[in-house]
Amino acid sequence: MWATMGRVSPAVEPSPVRTPDAPADADAPEGADVPTDADVPGRTTDSAPPAGGPGGTGRLGDLTVTTLVHRGARGPAAWWEAAVVYQVPGRLDVAGARTLSAEISHLARLGADVLQVRVPELDPADPAAAPVVGDLVRRTHQRGLRMVVGLAGHDAPAGTTDPAAWHLARCAAWLDRGVDGIDMVVAQASSHDGPHRHEGIDLGALHALLAERSDDAVLTGAASATDAGSLLAHLQEDWLHVTRDDRLAVTDWSAEPLRSTITDSYAVRDVIGVPAGWTTTGVGPARGRRVWARTDEDTRERRLRALTLLTLALPGVAYLRQGDATGVTVRDEHPVEFSTATVARVAQEQRGELGSAFENFRLALRLRHELRLGTGHLAWVDEKDGREALILVNRSVLVVTNLGEDAVRVPADRELLHASSPLGPPVDGDVVVPRDTTVWFSLA
Repeated sequence: MWATMGRVSPAVEPSPVRTPDAPADADAPEGADVPTDADVPGRTTDSAPPAGGPGGTGRLGDLTVTTLVHRGARGPAAWWEAAVVYQVPGRLDVAGARTLSAEISHLARLGADVLQVRVPELDPADPAAAPVVGDLVRRTHQRGLRMVVGLAGHDAPAGTTDPAAWHLARCAAWLDRGVDGIDMVVAQASSHDGPHRHEGIDLGALHALLAERSDDAVLTGAASATDAGSLLAHLQEDWLHVTRDDRLAVTDWSAEPLRSTITDSYAVRDVIGVPAGWTTTGVGPARGRRVWARTDEDTRERRLRALTLLTLALPGVAYLRQGDATGVTVRDEHPVEFSTATVARVAQEQRGELGSAFENFRLALRLRHELRLGTGHLAWVDEKDGREALILVNRSVLVVTNLGEDAVRVPADRELLHASSPLGPPVDGDVVVPRDTTVWFSLA
């Protein structure tokens, strides 16, 4: 449960969080943290080092923004650029669609923006399926959510003579039913056509189909970060609205590797102009893999909560797996009808219960939306004493993720917004952040 209270550049070091003479961003709310135009990767300014006593005390004193790694776009964002996507594992069938339609309200209460489901066998044009599909799309939209369906190039039935034509026709049928996007699932590159070609998918025709059918429908996909070259090729050649990758799942539980891979995610995407896509579970060959989960159950659960709250603080698109927000384990092989009914029942039991997984996720999503973290700027705060901690600033929020065994102490005069695990009382005026815990503090 969560507890609630009240490319790499040279350093850029203005005074705490923002230089005193820095003009506020015209698009930012009063008090929001916005790096100045001088705070760009590759430029440095002098500043006093962080205070707080001798090294090894584990206490954060005066904080200094040191590296700007991502600048949020000015102006309003498209609906998909900072969405929280609720992914339902398994393959949707008529029974699963009916149950999901009946239980869609708990997704809206949670605060998700998008429902994403896998539909390889579900034909929306089938007379037996059409009424249920129509009801699911309608109810999803009524609850204020978008809907994206996952169809991979290898989903065509065995013996299909033209898989790409089958895939295109099935995508068209779903768009005709009013869905808001198509997810190509995992990018499977054709070995003979190069990394930007996909078996069973005519990507050019698919882009044209979306442009013809809708002004704001999206095309998304996934690629594993275990093959950096292939991932970069997909980003540069596929031109998807969002390409999520599993770098947070396949990176060791250590501050420097996580900082480097998050920085790299923005470096390769910002030059293209697409948002980062964050997920805490492996994709493709690494599907289901979480290298940081190779430990005891308690530590694994603490790390999942900490990583999820860190993910929700990052600009871009955040993907949540069904069950994570209620503490229920949902596997790909589970029937959607069963997993959805189970998760909905647990969500109802936890609704209104202070400290429950559902209410803590709900608060995290509400804060993410209210504070506009999905479209913010991201800057790292330098650590000079070697602590195993990630410290970042996004708008007016300071995020501390303690990945080590030693506690990290933060002055209690900063308002505590959220924590991934229960916190003890302040010690000598400091909030104590225990191991495997992420905490959000307000800097407003």
